[in-house]
Amino acid sequence: MTRVLVVDDADENTYYLRVLLESHGWEVACARHGAEALVKARVAPFDLVISDLLMPVMDGYALLRQWKADARLCHAPFVVYTATYTGADDENLAHSLGADAFILKPAEPDTLVARLRELLATGARPGPVPASAPVDDETALLKQYSESLIRKLEEKMLQLEASNRTLQREEAVLRMRDRAIQAVSQGIVITDALLPGEPIVYVSPGFERLTGYPADEVLGRNCRFLQGPGTEPASVTQLRLGIRERRACIVELLNYRKDGKPFWNNIAVTPVADAENRITHFVGVQTDVTERRQLEAQLRQSQKMEALGTLAGGVAHDFNNLLSVILSYSEIILGELSENDAHRADVDEIRRAGERAADLVRQLLAFSRQQRLQPRLVDFGELVAGMEKMLRRVVGEDIGLALRAHAGQGSVYADPGQIEQIVMNLVVNARDAMPGGGALRVETAPVTVTGDDVAPGMAAGAYLQLVVADSGIGMDAATRERIFEPFYTTKEKGKGTGLGLSTVFGIVTQSQGHVVVESEPGKGAIFKIYLPRVDEGPAAAERTAATPLSLLGTETVLLVEDDEQVLTMASAILRRHGYTVLDAQNGGEAFLISEQHPGAIDLLLTDVVMPRMSGKQLAERLLVDRPTMKVIYMSGYADGPVGNHGVSGAVAMLPKPITADSLLRKVREMLAP
Repeated sequence: MTRVLVVDDADENTYYLRVLLESHGWEVACARHGAEALVKARVAPFDLVISDLLMPVMDGYALLRQWKADARLCHAPFVVYTATYTGADDENLAHSLGADAFILKPAEPDTLVARLRELLATGARPGPVPASAPVDDETALLKQYSESLIRKLEEKMLQLEASNRTLQREEAVLRMRDRAIQAVSQGIVITDALLPGEPIVYVSPGFERLTGYPADEVLGRNCRFLQGPGTEPASVTQLRLGIRERRACIVELLNYRKDGKPFWNNIAVTPVADAENRITHFVGVQTDVTERRQLEAQLRQSQKMEALGTLAGGVAHDFNNLLSVILSYSEIILGELSENDAHRADVDEIRRAGERAADLVRQLLAFSRQQRLQPRLVDFGELVAGMEKMLRRVVGEDIGLALRAHAGQGSVYADPGQIEQIVMNLVVNARDAMPGGGALRVETAPVTVTGDDVAPGMAAGAYLQLVVADSGIGMDAATRERIFEPFYTTKEKGKGTGLGLSTVFGIVTQSQGHVVVESEPGKGAIFKIYLPRVDEGPAAAERTAATPLSLLGTETVLLVEDDEQVLTMASAILRRHGYTVLDAQNGGEAFLISEQHPGAIDLLLTDVVMPRMSGKQLAERLLVDRPTMKVIYMSGYADGPVGNHGVSGAVAMLPKPITADSLLRKVREMLAP
């Protein structure tokens, strides 16, 4: 069997040649440098030697020289196989020293084997430097060898220096990347795609901070341990499908930290391929998007409440028109019936039902923030403290009421009646949440809200806080999200309108305040109302004794109302009390009536919101020709929609629902000398 000695200090080169030559039936031995090769060859001679040139201890040139000078070895062909000594001078020197072949790496396997077979067949040529060679020839060879060796060493040093600089740059980049990975807030996870279950093989410090899990607790596990009862199956399926199909995907999941606290996790998963384009790993970048999701939910809730408020305001406007007719005609009929009339009680019930309906409409307007306010400077604590007797009657004897409020805590600029309505609705709600009795705490206090205490949508600053806390049944998250919606109630049918808390929300918002709710099932509820604290406000109007007004008149009134029933009702009331009434259902009709009427028009009584021409626009046009005419505006809306039509709070306003008494008094008040 042909024995071949491979001399090379690179393991990958000796491995390649061993496999190649052994596959052709040759026996192969290996040496890492020339000195080792000589030892092995002198112990057991070889049929062929293949040697690199640049090696430690003894290079290929020195090995070649000694190989050819040794009578026991020189018969075996010597092949120089190199990738570094590639110049013509290098090849000439090798041949001068007796090399039988000079082959450059890498050589085609078939070509290399064929060349080696040829050398084995022809045998080694005689050594070029016999013992009797002239000294000058020997010296020349040594000089050439030294120059070549020095040149290659210099080239190698330059290559090593360049490689070292490259390594330093790469090391700096790696250090920078490591520092960046350490610093980023996102969690980075790497999983092994080749193992069952894609176990985690790396997590960044950001992942540890995000989830609370240290690296040694998660390595080898699948990422699904972060999931919990609130994780949506559809999102999990989307993520698993992306991994199964070996493609990038982005999902948002509700995950859970080590302490059990949930957080919304945006996960971007990207597959990593090797040189053969085989997916070996997945990289997941995890971002906490809880705050963004909360803001989106608050925006959606705000938009929903705004839409409900608009709807409630529109419904209230239509109801006010109907109630104006019901209440006014009820008053007219009652005024015409004797005290002993059998129908008087029935008509009175109709009137009372209308008044209760009017209360519901006012609650709707409060929720939709369209209720007209009469704000003034109010001592907040004093107002709440003054409600104690009434609150104790409301809660009953089985509920312990602790009221902590007193004068001097500060003032708010608000409608006192609506502040009382806030307190009353919250207390009634708390009472109903404690059917078996319990404890109720109502307190006021001045607070300054800054930093982390500022709730979403709330400005930092000085507030007066109202706290209503109960020990009742509490609420879950789904209920808390809906408690301020109108007509939403958890009470039994017939035991609540669902407008109490929505009214609170509307009044507080309209007063530039804020509501915070804290509650869990079985742990009661805490409502915190924040109203801006003020040091001073408009001076209270001086009270004067009211002068009784006569409700009769003889003036001419131009009445403009787009609702036919309200128009008919108001016209009938005014005519019965002596007024001359000119009826119109819209602004254009009223303008024509004014042009055609030859006499004076003492008063324009007009609805504010009408199609094509608003009450404000009509009044401005008529006052050009009738500058002494007085104007009263009517509306079932209030500050919001009315203000949008150019009518401010400084003008004379008759709010709906209209009663006969309120209509006549307002008209007489405007026309009285």
